[in-house]
Amino acid sequence: MKRLLVIEDGHEYEEFARLFLADVFEITACHSGKEALTLLKETPADALLVDLRFDKAAPEDLLGDLDATAERLFASDRARTLRYLQDQQGALILGALRAAGHAAPAVFIHDFPPRKLENLRAMYGRVEAVPSFDARAMRVALGVEA
Repeated sequence: MKRLLVIEDGHEYEEFARLFLADVFEITACHSGKEALTLLKETPADALLVDLRFDKAAPEDLLGDLDATAERLFASDRARTLRYLQDQQGALILGALRAAGHAAPAVFIHDFPPRKLENLRAMYGRVEAVPSFDARAMRVALGVEA
């Protein structure tokens, strides 16, 4: 059976996957980029289901250098930078996974504008997005249904 790694800061993606995808995937879940990197070292995944926003995560669990990003992008505004890191955490995690050599297809549940999705694909390879918790659309995006 194929393995799906769910990466999120809560449990709703995992619950969705267990309800609608467990017939085709062995599902493993983690709650940070660091945990995802560790799990993928041990056992590769065939696909990734990635939450984009990590607003429930503790700041120390987020990938990205808060101070350097604040200085570079937000005139040293740490609160604004923290929100940015939370809002973009899924993309930052995917970038770290790709940099570590993990090329499994990734799916976000998010309604990305077409240009943003194109940019993610240009940077990270096979990236799909479904706009909502739609089981059929998710199965199509993961390549297990036509």
